[in-house]
Amino acid sequence: MVFRKLFFTFLVIVVTEYSCQAPLQDDDTLIAQVYDKKLYASDIDLLIPEDGSLEDSVLIKNSYLERWIKESVMMHEAEKNIPEDLEIDKLVSDYRASLIMHHYEKNLVEKSMDTAIAESQLTEYYEANKSQYLLESTIVRCRFIKLDKKIDRKSYQRFERIWEDLQSDPSELINEISHYNSEYLLNDSTWYRLEQIEEWVPSRSFNRHMMSYNSHFKFADENYFYFLRILESKKEREIAPLSFIKKQASQVILHQRKLELLSNIRDDLKERASSRNHIKIFN
Repeated sequence: MVFRKLFFTFLVIVVTEYSCQAPLQDDDTLIAQVYDKKLYASDIDLLIPEDGSLEDSVLIKNSYLERWIKESVMMHEAEKNIPEDLEIDKLVSDYRASLIMHHYEKNLVEKSMDTAIAESQLTEYYEANKSQYLLESTIVRCRFIKLDKKIDRKSYQRFERIWEDLQSDPSELINEISHYNSEYLLNDSTWYRLEQIEEWVPSRSFNRHMMSYNSHFKFADENYFYFLRILESKKEREIAPLSFIKKQASQVILHQRKLELLSNIRDDLKERASSRNHIKIFN
């Protein structure tokens, strides 16, 4: 994120400077001038979408003009106060090199890195590093259904019988309520933060302390019935299940893979350059 912001700022400066120094067409109109910097109509016209309205065009022009004036005034003051020890050419050269390197490495990774992660790799990584993944809050596996109160009595009774059966197939519940306005979470392997559960049910009707003496809950408000069954819970500071941190673990594995790939490429390039006598070290 920081790199993107620096890159965008760098481009803004380059484009602004270029627009002030670019060769002009004979019919170009001078829009504004700040000290020795000039802004022409052609600089702003490039920003205006062809299918934009007149109001949008005026808004874009005015916004850009205001920003350009402020940046130009600021740049004028900055140029007057450049420290003697500030090596601008070196800073620009270093930043240019970092941009080129970043772009090249990005292309290498996109073309060469295998992004597929086998379940065995995830499991191996998790077993070696799971102590690093401690929960920040309570999580639960559960079944949850929000059912419209407009359901007819017979359908409701059938639904309730299926719901009470601990071995019931979630698909049976879905079939039973499919004709009514309802929402549900019935994937038994998915973990949710307890804060999410508290947001699903009517306000103040459920809290974590209730799980210490019950795992089945039923709530209601004016329009809906709410059914909640806690299948399993893990408390704060316990080790997070792999399925809960799978995305995070995958990102770490891919990052490690990226670093290894780039390290190997650097070694190979160095070996190739050395074998062709392109590397010389002078004492």
